[in-house]
Amino acid sequence: LLSFVEYIGFLSNNLIFYCYGEEEIVRKTTAHFFDDFTNSVRYAYINRVPKRNAKQDGLLSEVLFDLIIQNLFPDARKLAVRTIFRQNNNKEIKGYDLTYFINNNGKIQVWLGQAKLGSKKYCKEGIDDDLVKKYEMLYMSKQVFFISDKQCGLSDEGIALTDVINKINMLNSQNDDTKRADAFLKFIADEDIEIVIPCLLSYGENSVYKDIADVERKIEKEITSIKKYFENKNYEFKGFIPKLLFFVFPLESIKGLRSEEGFYEGLR
Repeated sequence: LLSFVEYIGFLSNNLIFYCYGEEEIVRKTTAHFFDDFTNSVRYAYINRVPKRNAKQDGLLSEVLFDLIIQNLFPDARKLAVRTIFRQNNNKEIKGYDLTYFINNNGKIQVWLGQAKLGSKKYCKEGIDDDLVKKYEMLYMSKQVFFISDKQCGLSDEGIALTDVINKINMLNSQNDDTKRADAFLKFIADEDIEIVIPCLLSYGENSVYKDIADVERKIEKEITSIKKYFENKNYEFKGFIPKLLFFVFPLESIKGLRSEEGFYEGLR
């Protein structure tokens, strides 16, 4: 179990791997771009991360989410390096907090995830709202078409997959949104592609860490609580049947994590 200080450092260092695609990491490492790692982390933050209100900054949960996926699913590859793209005149790309794909012996999974950071109530209700609104076929197809056009730093497999999706979008560019969405869902069905919706709930719950000997039991209790909440929901997905994954990550101190001495130390 990492100490809070160790956890912050581990999370901050992952900022590079969150901000760059796999091929970019390989290329820039070979070119010694990351030799001064501390400076490289700050460079990534300044040049690739959209500036947000510190009290509402979801970057922490997104970087944590990316770190979890990398460690639990090392074969996962990015569909878009979302930190460097903008959408609809907004300061940052909208849609999904995590976009990955996994090729498991020819079986493709497209991962479209959401991450929340805040109170437990906020995280539960936020994920619940996302599952209702952000995986409706029109919304989902629009977002996937958008990110598939952003191929910066992707692996060859990622480029091949997004090329096909882009072609579907181009061939249906004269059709309305519904027909374009239908074409995307037909492609998923024809190619037996599974949509995976991973959801991260990272919320403040310092009581979990008051007794180090009891941490495991307390975390299991939090997982049971979150599981019970979502088991009582009835989500409907038109045109596809997704696989839902929930990651429960209680935090000792959100305030400490968001402070200038926390995650942002040396970045701002």
